[in-house]
Amino acid sequence: MFPNLPPLNALRSFESAARNVSFTRAAKELFVTHGAISKQVKILEIHLGLTLFLRQHCKLLLTDEAKLYLPHVQAALQTLDNATQAIQTKPLRQQSLAINVLPSLTISLLIPRLGDFKSRYPNLYVDLSSSDLPVDFATCEYDIVIRSATSHPQGVNAIKLMDEDLCLVCSPLLASQMHSINDINKMTLLKHTLRPKLWHAWAKGVDVQITTDRKYGMAHFSMLLQAAVNHMGVALIPRAFIEKQLADGSLVIPFSAPFISPYCYYLLMPNSINLSFKVQAFVDWILEVFAPYRNYPQSGKNSG
Repeated sequence: MFPNLPPLNALRSFESAARNVSFTRAAKELFVTHGAISKQVKILEIHLGLTLFLRQHCKLLLTDEAKLYLPHVQAALQTLDNATQAIQTKPLRQQSLAINVLPSLTISLLIPRLGDFKSRYPNLYVDLSSSDLPVDFATCEYDIVIRSATSHPQGVNAIKLMDEDLCLVCSPLLASQMHSINDINKMTLLKHTLRPKLWHAWAKGVDVQITTDRKYGMAHFSMLLQAAVNHMGVALIPRAFIEKQLADGSLVIPFSAPFISPYCYYLLMPNSINLSFKVQAFVDWILEVFAPYRNYPQSGKNSG
């Protein structure tokens, strides 16, 4: 696009040497050696095919061509400097970051930690919404989307955040009524209605036969979580979503039945070679958040 553009270092060296009328002072100004300035000026002269300086009795003189060239070089460098300063100092409050995340992930994991991100970037306006619908970056204005899927998403820039480590959980009251894992058939199964085969996949993975027809359907893990806390039944919920409840004792894992579901969680962005600062900042932060959940001790996924 710019076939005649000289190297930037050569332009900077020429501008300083011409303004100071001295290679020595230019070297001190740019924190390089006298030889480095001389070399960069020579590169520029070769590129232009003309002489820029005359050296007479230890005195440096600008050629007529250099005198004509200097103000244009200075104007161009000043424009670059001004633009760089403007983009570096532009208040982040003038920028917004639109994030759309799965409802349960938003409630259970993201919102409790989002204050940390805001403390790092206090002037960045975060526009957070939730949905579990498919996303098309060509028709939406989201910068970042987080979704779950059974395979790596195609056609977008996707970063895997974690596998779905499902835990069998219930309230302590219901746990006291179960003496073996098969006793879940005496309970109401809290069913994720958007994952209708999840209990079947879990049962196959942990080698348990489900015989009960007592089920209660809900659309999101956050709903299942609250139902389980309120003694409504047993649920399968990602470990990352229930840390607080496990810690305060409102939920317990009655039996060890490790199970990695076929789903994974992905951070999705439009296809782009370069990420904007605001997007890169969130990506770096969210990877820190998910770091504890990226490697589970289980040996692999269960199919179902």
